[in-house]
Amino acid sequence: MIIGVVGKIAAGKTTIAKFLEENGFCRISCSDPLIDLLTHNVDAYSRIPELPQKAEPTRDKLIEYGRYLKETYGEDILIRLALDKMRHCKDVVIDGVRSRGEIEAIKRRGGAIIYVEAKPELRYERLVRRKAEKDKDINSFDDFKRMDDEEERLYHTSKLKDLADFVIVNEGTLGDLRKEVKKILEFLNTLVVIAPCLLSPFTVYRGPKEKEYRAASALMRFFGKYHYLKILAYPCPEFILLGFPRLPASKEVYEKLGMREYAKKVAEFIARSIEEEQPSRVILIGVKGSPTCGVFHTTSSDPEEYPYEKMEEFKKLSKKERFKLAAEIAKDFKLIEGEGTLFELLKRKIEGIYLEFDKDNLEGSLKRIEKALRDEL
Repeated sequence: MIIGVVGKIAAGKTTIAKFLEENGFCRISCSDPLIDLLTHNVDAYSRIPELPQKAEPTRDKLIEYGRYLKETYGEDILIRLALDKMRHCKDVVIDGVRSRGEIEAIKRRGGAIIYVEAKPELRYERLVRRKAEKDKDINSFDDFKRMDDEEERLYHTSKLKDLADFVIVNEGTLGDLRKEVKKILEFLNTLVVIAPCLLSPFTVYRGPKEKEYRAASALMRFFGKYHYLKILAYPCPEFILLGFPRLPASKEVYEKLGMREYAKKVAEFIARSIEEEQPSRVILIGVKGSPTCGVFHTTSSDPEEYPYEKMEEFKKLSKKERFKLAAEIAKDFKLIEGEGTLFELLKRKIEGIYLEFDKDNLEGSLKRIEKALRDEL
C-alpha cells in the first residue's frame, strides 16, 4: 500500500506520516530524493538521474532543483525516486506530495491520498513550536503568510484537495489526529467480496442482457473511485456446476442438482482468503433473487415440475432463443425472502456487512454500498 500525504505548511503532514510509520509503513518525504541527490547520498537507489553539482539543500535550492527534475524527467520523478529508495518496503507513506502528477502517480500504483488542512493561525503556531531549520527565515505571521502564499502559487496545494481520497481537518489534539488516521487505515484494509456476475456479466446463466452490462459498468466505475480496496470476485458456483449457458433454476432445483457441495467449496475458499488477508472488515455483496448468491431474497419453485430434459437443448440455442426460453421457464419462479445457497453458508461462517445488489435498481444499490463503505469514516 502506498499513501501520499498532501497539505499546506505545518498542516500536519509529517505527523500523519509518523503515525503511519508506527503502524508499519516506511516513511519518506518527496524532498528526500532531492536532498539525497544534492548531497550525493545515493547508495540506496537502484537508478538515479545524472547527479547535480553538490550543494546545500536549502528551501530555495530544493524548489529550483525539484522544478528542473520534473521538467526534465516528468512530473512523477520524485514519486518514482521515493518508491525506488523504499523498494524493499511493503507499505510506504510519502510525505509532502505537491502536484497533480505526483498524486496520479500514486493512484496509478493503487495508492491513496490523504489531504490534511488547518487554519493558518494554527499552522503558524505549530511552525513556531517545531523550530525546524527550514523555517528559520519565518519570524512573524506575515512572513508565514508570504511563504504560504508563495507555496500556493507554486504548487496550487489547495486545489489538490479535490483529488484526495480522504480529508482530515487537523485542528484538534494529537489524539484526535491519531484516531482519524486509524479510521483511514481500517477503511483501507476493507475486503469486498462480490458475486462474479456483477463484475463479469458473461457468467450470467443465459448470457448478459443490457441490464447486466449496465450493472457491471456502474460497479467498475464505482470501485474505480476506491481503487485501493481489495476486491474478491469468487468463482461462480452455478458455472462450476452446470457450465455456460444454463437454464434458469431456483434454489430448490440447484439443491437437487448438488449445488450445496459446490457452494461449500466456494465458501471455504472465501473464508480462507479472509483468514489470510486479515482485513479490518469484510463487505459481502450478493445478487437479489439469485438461487445461489441471494443475500435477503432468493428464487423458489417446485423442483419436481422443472424441465430438466431441456438443459442440454438450452446449451445449443442461440442467444436470442435462450432469452426466450429462459423467460418462459422463469415464469414459474417466485421471489421469496431468504438466502441463496452460498450466502446461507457464508452467513454461518463469516462475520461481515451483507449487501444485496438489485440490478433493476442500480442507484439504490450503489448508494447502499457507498454508505456501508463510508459509515466508518
